[in-house]
Amino acid sequence: IGWICISDTAVDYPVMHTPQEQEKYLRKNFDCEYSSSGVPFMQGNNTLESDNIIIYGHNMKNGTMFSDITKYRNETFCTEHPTIEFETGQGLKLYSVFAVVQIKNNDSWYRFTIATDEVDYENKVALISEAALYTTESVPQFGQQLLTLSTCYGNSKSDRLIVIAVETSKKNIKL
Repeated sequence: IGWICISDTAVDYPVMHTPQEQEKYLRKNFDCEYSSSGVPFMQGNNTLESDNIIIYGHNMKNGTMFSDITKYRNETFCTEHPTIEFETGQGLKLYSVFAVVQIKNNDSWYRFTIATDEVDYENKVALISEAALYTTESVPQFGQQLLTLSTCYGNSKSDRLIVIAVETSKKNIKL
């Protein structure tokens, strides 16, 4: 469905989306052959119009896939890598990192894909901000799309680190 890139990091990969089989690429490569690192994939109930697009990728010990996402625990790394690019058939969108959060894989954030209204959006942003390791000055406003990158991190199989970014601009560059 697209391509995710964070300049000067290992994050530079296609993003798969198979709504009927969400985790199809968890352990398959782009050609659907077995791969322990898989391919980053978009949450099944997401669309490119979702208020919060969630993309999953493995935190590989060899430094590939979403391993660099864990470096966002350090605010200096965030300052040096504030922008996430997500290119789809609709064009290139740029997102600024807003928050870095350690959560569990069953956290309610994973169920937030569409805001019912402005209050719902603002409440979700406020709750995740309270849980964040830190937030930046890129505070989301209702109507701005969010992009969440999720990877395994921590001592438990249910621990996750998410980097949430807010859409800052669109470029009508087609794939």
